[in-house]
Amino acid sequence: MQTNRRSFLMTAGASALAAAASSLDAQTEKPIRLAIVGTGARGWAHLAILKTLPQFQVVALADPTPPNLARGASLAPAAKTYSDYRKLLSERNDIDAVVVITPSFLHAEVTIAALERGLPVLCEKPMTTAVEDANRMMEACRKSGKLLYIGFQKRLVPTTAKMHELAAAGEIGAIQFVSGNLFRGDWNPNSWKYTDPKTGVATNWRYLTFTEGSALLEDGIHELDTLNWIINSPVARVTAAGGNNVFKQRETADHAAVMVEYESGVKLSFDFSLFAPNAGPQSRRMVLIGSEGVMEPEPEKGRVAIRSRGGAVRYVDVADDTPKEATANAVGSAQDPETYQQYLKFAQSLRTGVPAVSPEMGKTTIKLVLLAEKSLRTHRIMNWSDLPA
Repeated sequence: MQTNRRSFLMTAGASALAAAASSLDAQTEKPIRLAIVGTGARGWAHLAILKTLPQFQVVALADPTPPNLARGASLAPAAKTYSDYRKLLSERNDIDAVVVITPSFLHAEVTIAALERGLPVLCEKPMTTAVEDANRMMEACRKSGKLLYIGFQKRLVPTTAKMHELAAAGEIGAIQFVSGNLFRGDWNPNSWKYTDPKTGVATNWRYLTFTEGSALLEDGIHELDTLNWIINSPVARVTAAGGNNVFKQRETADHAAVMVEYESGVKLSFDFSLFAPNAGPQSRRMVLIGSEGVMEPEPEKGRVAIRSRGGAVRYVDVADDTPKEATANAVGSAQDPETYQQYLKFAQSLRTGVPAVSPEMGKTTIKLVLLAEKSLRTHRIMNWSDLPA
């Protein structure tokens, strides 16, 4: 017993010393130095969040639009500014990672350049606007050996993350049918404008197929990604209908109805509209129907509701540990607690070398959405093999 007591005390003392050393390391650990490429409205939201995270330091900003760059600089005054991201990448040797928050059609170009420079990347969703470009990004990631994290931060909404956990645990049996929607208003009219060579007219980049890819690829992709993540089965076929009923001046669709069929037999129905700015509680809806019950989030109440086939209702409370100060000074409607959580995941991913959302996941989601867009335009049912592997 004396020997055991001595061993216990020695072990406890060693553990205490290790904990103290770990605490000291955490206090003295150098911040992760970031370069932000893209300082539009979404970039400002990222910068406002980063101001509350001492483990990060924004050291450089790049954007070709002077007003956007100036606004970004006001949120990160210690950062050096660049009008060309290529100059930033060639000049700076003090960067630990790059965050890409450009219009979607530039994601592949900037991400590949950063990876080839030997820098890990956090790339905002969508990964890119074409499967071929996603493959190029993945190849650059493989060759460089550097991390590529795709920014699907909506997976980190507390109720969504809890539903993923509960569904995987079989709380409603095997998932059979899933329904969701996103009803919202049109894009910010002050977004960056791209001069379309076909017309010579400077046009909101989200209105053009070349720069945005599709409306579903820009925003509906968040909901489709989280639902696809929860369903966790290979896609077999995609069907969609939609077009421009209200915003007829834009190329990208203002509404869509999407049906996804999975190899497991699960069906996903998703509805999308850009002319519903006051949709209220039904603006974002997610319902999972399983063989043994129904599950849906109640984010405003901080819980998930599970209704069994017998009629009983069970509520699972979900905590959100995002500090209030992280979102106290919101910059635009794009700032959200899940972006704060995403940066915590990014820091962890940089330490482990394993992205919380991999490029393979990012590619799967854009392929699903691009098939929906192709179905919408051609009025055909699309098979998974109808786009490149």
